[in-house]
Amino acid sequence: MRKVFIDSDIFVLDLRYPRDVRYQVNQKFLGLVRTGRIKGATSIFNLLEVCGILSFNLSASDLVGLYADFCRRYRIKLLFPADATGQLQYPIETIFGQIQKKQGLGDAQVGYVASRFREHLSHFVSWNAPHFEGRVDLPALRPDEFMS
Repeated sequence: MRKVFIDSDIFVLDLRYPRDVRYQVNQKFLGLVRTGRIKGATSIFNLLEVCGILSFNLSASDLVGLYADFCRRYRIKLLFPADATGQLQYPIETIFGQIQKKQGLGDAQVGYVASRFREHLSHFVSWNAPHFEGRVDLPALRPDEFMS
């Protein structure tokens, strides 16, 4: 079974915005991920983005805990674009190519990783799916669209 790539906004909504109108759908989606009915993955760039957003409301210790426990908490795989020696692969020309598709740096980095691991992924799931349509090599859907 191939995995779905999960964007940062889904985790941020879960951790920070319980009163958001999308929260219940978000919880249902993440529940399916946590139980293994949906296999999920995200990138190191997404994890760092989530930590950066939450850093304003968490202690340094809590932030380290979030980072260290993130994959276990959500039962997801962390995609890290590395070579055979474990060194981060960060091809500027590829990421700049993503930026040329009208993406900010963060989305360009995420798009690069999703595209790099596309043979292991079936979909890109984000509440901002329209921002990724035609910019990642995967079908981009919102969680409610993916579950229906």
